[in-house]
Amino acid sequence: MHGQASSKTDSLSGFLLRQIGLDGRQVRKNKRNETVPLSFRNLCFLCIIDETKMQSATPPALSGQYTTTTAEISTLKLLLQGEDDSAIAQDAGAAERRKIGRGKAEVLDVVIRDLRESLTASDTPLELNERLSRLDNSIQDHTSEIDSILEGRAGVATEHASATRTYSSYQSRLEEVHELIARFSLLRAKYDSDLERLEMVREAGSLLGFFRPGVCVFCGAQVEHQAADMHSAEEITAFGNSVLAEIQKTNTLREDLLITLSDLRAQEERLQSGILRSTNAIQDLRQRINAFDEDLQPQRVAIQELMSVRSDIEGKLATHAQIEKLEALQAAVQPEGPENPPTSSSVNDKVLVELAGAIKEVLHQWSVPIADSVTYDKNSNDLIVGDQARGSRGKGVRSILHAAFTLGLAQYCFDRDLEHPGFIVLDSPLITYREPEPGAGAGPTDEEFASVSDAFYRYLDFQFDGQCIVVENTDPPPNLSEEAKLIHFTKRLDHGRYGFFPFPV
Repeated sequence: MHGQASSKTDSLSGFLLRQIGLDGRQVRKNKRNETVPLSFRNLCFLCIIDETKMQSATPPALSGQYTTTTAEISTLKLLLQGEDDSAIAQDAGAAERRKIGRGKAEVLDVVIRDLRESLTASDTPLELNERLSRLDNSIQDHTSEIDSILEGRAGVATEHASATRTYSSYQSRLEEVHELIARFSLLRAKYDSDLERLEMVREAGSLLGFFRPGVCVFCGAQVEHQAADMHSAEEITAFGNSVLAEIQKTNTLREDLLITLSDLRAQEERLQSGILRSTNAIQDLRQRINAFDEDLQPQRVAIQELMSVRSDIEGKLATHAQIEKLEALQAAVQPEGPENPPTSSSVNDKVLVELAGAIKEVLHQWSVPIADSVTYDKNSNDLIVGDQARGSRGKGVRSILHAAFTLGLAQYCFDRDLEHPGFIVLDSPLITYREPEPGAGAGPTDEEFASVSDAFYRYLDFQFDGQCIVVENTDPPPNLSEEAKLIHFTKRLDHGRYGFFPFPV
């Protein structure tokens, strides 16, 4: 899928490039300065090195294909300098570009002139900033005053709410007391009526039965059934005693009721007095709240006016900033002299020196004995190590140098926060190092090879900032950290992992 990344941003290549921050970049593909979108395929040969490429005499930065050399050098420049080739001029002629530039400059000039006319002579950035500073101080003073007034008003409002609640409780209780007084007054009137009736009965006594004929008041006998000696004097006396007892009972209840009424009327007076005090307190607190509101109103008006002036000043400062940006844009589009030659896609010489220094440091960490000096030849795009080109050395040294170039390039990008895939894959960078150089006699001794091999793995484990996958036929040293993941391919189905690819079932 990543072969189609030039035309589809939703491809695998586009996804990977977005993850490393290189999506949308352009690389030059030929000497006519034609550009194509960067594909992840352009980066693969700089971070995924198979055994054949590792040992090849082709320079590490190139794939060996003549038609892709320009794009490969542009990709290397993109990694080393963070610059793509999207700014390279292609087809537009100088006259056409100058014409377009003049048109853009004229349009910008009209916009700038209109913006300047909206400003007065005194509306300089310095004067506006000084006015804004003074205005901010005034706004801060008014804000502090408003906060103080609001704080005092909040305290009085709390007291007002408390007084209102007290008034409501007094009023509610007074209504209850009034209702009880009304009911108990009716009960007292009933007691008074009962006492009057009983007193009349007591005074009348037995006389009621002697003055006129009728039903007997003692036994209820009709006239025709009555006799003069039917009731004795004791019966008349018992009747009088019962009336007297009822009078005493009613008097006792009436006295209790009078005490209760007296207590209720005392409560009534206290509640009316409390209501009067609460009413006065509420009126006083309302006056104080109104006073706070009167003090607050001019402060609010003043701060609204200040905020309006502040908004006007900020608008004028924004106009100045916009004029400054438009003038910079006008200077950028204004045609200046003849057309500049196309931008070169070659790598900066200073950058190549720094890259060679990074590669030399890697070789030094590995204790490779040939790394007295390391340079990058811009013409051949190859490494010159110890005054000898990498391509002219044996495949063992070529493998070591290719690995050093790949790791040095990656670490160079990491140290400078430049975009890089973040990982590398090396296939057999060490195994061929045992073979002797052409015409140089025997190869490295076992001790020399072990020293380079151990240093190689320790560098990857403790110093390299990216992720590195190494496929090798030699065993790594035993003293690596726990972060190093070692997988041994056993070529056995019953033990460990069979190989890099699953065993076919």
